[in-house]
Amino acid sequence: MKTMKFAVRIITTALAAALAMPKAIGLTLMYYASGSAGAAQFNDGGPSDLKALNEAMEKAFKAMGENIKKVQDVAEKAREEVRMEGTLHEKTNKTLTELGETGNKLSEGMKSIQDRMLEVEQKLARKPADQDRGAKSIGQIVIESDEYKAAGKNTKPEMHPVQVGSFHKTAITEAAAATTGTLNPLVMADRNAGIILPGLRRMTVRNLLAQRTTTSNMIEFAKENVYTNNAGPQYDTTSPTPGQEGAVKNESGITFSLSQVAVTTLAHWIPASRQVLQDAPALQGYVEGRLRYGLMLEEEDEMLNSSGANGELNGLLNQATAFTGGTTNQTALDTFLKAFTQISLAEFEATGIVLHPKDWQDVMLLKDTTGRYLFSDPQAAGTPRVWGKDVVATQSMAAGQFLAGNFLLAAEVVDREDAIVRIAEQHADFFVRNMVVILAEQRLALIVYRAAAIVKGNVSYAG
Repeated sequence: MKTMKFAVRIITTALAAALAMPKAIGLTLMYYASGSAGAAQFNDGGPSDLKALNEAMEKAFKAMGENIKKVQDVAEKAREEVRMEGTLHEKTNKTLTELGETGNKLSEGMKSIQDRMLEVEQKLARKPADQDRGAKSIGQIVIESDEYKAAGKNTKPEMHPVQVGSFHKTAITEAAAATTGTLNPLVMADRNAGIILPGLRRMTVRNLLAQRTTTSNMIEFAKENVYTNNAGPQYDTTSPTPGQEGAVKNESGITFSLSQVAVTTLAHWIPASRQVLQDAPALQGYVEGRLRYGLMLEEEDEMLNSSGANGELNGLLNQATAFTGGTTNQTALDTFLKAFTQISLAEFEATGIVLHPKDWQDVMLLKDTTGRYLFSDPQAAGTPRVWGKDVVATQSMAAGQFLAGNFLLAAEVVDREDAIVRIAEQHADFFVRNMVVILAEQRLALIVYRAAAIVKGNVSYAG
């Protein structure tokens, strides 16, 4: 039984060696097959030891293959002996052992050849081929040239040009990226995350007004038209008993009208492909933010400037009371104070004024006869105010114009739907084109209740 176990172990070892050796040889062959094209350029006129090493490798391959074939044959014979007789013949066992030792020696020899070949190839890769051929410097080429030798024999120190060939080597630089803006394949760009936003306008007009929400598409309110005030003492000179008692009291009157303001929809959209929204995850959020900003910008402009035509809001300037205090040679400061007074005479108290930033700058730069600023201190920053009223400077107001008033009492913003973003593909042929619509919209109304509480006019009446 012990002999049989020993025999089986020997056979298993031999078979393992037989199976492992072809794999090792295959890997070696693949390695040198892939490198043979590069090594071939050195075979003609190159170092002779590389040729010898290639020949030695071929012989090693052949010897290894023959040894493996023998191992397979003897291993099969040993397996049959164990199966038929239950033991392994001594001669067979000895043959297997010898073949295994031979295989080990062949593997070691092949490894030595591989190491030597790798060493030679590395040296060749580091050493230009011209140096092996005895490449000369520019000075050597010139001194050994026929032109130089001929010049030495001439009475005149003249020499014809000497062709030395090209010594230029292509430099590895990133000049292409620096001069043309093209990407260099070797340099990874340092890319900032996100998208750089342009300048954004600060919205101010909405914050001047009262605000509330609605669930309807129409806002109605009763408005007083005419109020006749005949309040007075009870007194009558024509009654049978002239005096106060029994006299007919005075009668006053009020008329009303029903006003309506429709809810306006502000909206816009941008088309985009599904692919770009999937591949650039930050893009959708960026587009949505820009769409919302566009709504805010349009809202601010319409609240101030629109006429109410074509579905627009009816803006504050369109409904404000005209300024009546302009006179010749009047300064901007004179105009502002007179506008505030006009509002006070209408039984309201002005809280602020809206100006273009350029007009407010001109006011801040006003100086007295000694060059001192009247309304600003370059070293201090405070809340912009003129005649005790807040100043709102915005590009939404046209240059050269102003709007003063008690804005909280004058008007109100009524929101039906806050700004919302929707994404859909139900537009034209977008579904079959893999396109979507990114749409932003809001619904609101602007109501001016007291037009006399806001006054509009030109900043300067200097004419």
